[in-house]
Amino acid sequence: MSRRITTKTQMTNKDLALDAIKMAGLSYTEEGASTLRITSGDLRNATINLTSGVVTGDTDWHGRDALGALRKFYSEAQIRERCRLEGHTVEERHVMEDGRIRMVVSGMFA
Repeated sequence: MSRRITTKTQMTNKDLALDAIKMAGLSYTEEGASTLRITSGDLRNATINLTSGVVTGDTDWHGRDALGALRKFYSEAQIRERCRLEGHTVEERHVMEDGRIRMVVSGMFA
């Protein structure tokens, strides 16, 4: 028997959420101004409320690993955006054996 599940995340920036969805190789549709619905992959039919950051899904389809991967891509998008705003450049990106992402950034640091 499936149950609706909700997970509070920090995914409230639409542009960053869209970047994360694309990095994860997922497709989506927009439902109104503040909701994204995933339309493919392991998070198919899950929704992201961009006002609250709440991701709603179903226990039959949406596992913790799939949401964890999307959250990791969102964090990467946040870092890339901050680097861009501060005038830094992401020179390299490496995915470690344990799944962590390591980025090499260049720029002027104070």
